[in-house]
Amino acid sequence: MASTRMKDSEARDEVNFPPHCRLLQEQAEIGEGGWREALISGGDHLSRVLSEYGELGFECLLEELRPEGIEGCSDCFKAGGERMYRLYVRPADNE
Repeated sequence: MASTRMKDSEARDEVNFPPHCRLLQEQAEIGEGGWREALISGGDHLSRVLSEYGELGFECLLEELRPEGIEGCSDCFKAGGERMYRLYVRPADNE
């Protein structure tokens, strides 16, 4: 089964995330430090969610995914060529 995670060699143009957000570097980060999966999303919806989590005092960790590797409804992401992300969150004071 193919991985749904984007590989470094497939890096796209840099995305500007809010200061409380960053991209996942190593899968081990998820298990270290109280991260919990919140959603899979992209586009404007993801931007609103990231803003709301920031206002609520959360850090956000994003894992870029391949839309074709996601089960369920990802047709809109595929058709629009949108980036999809799995979002992990934790309280900002959890470092």
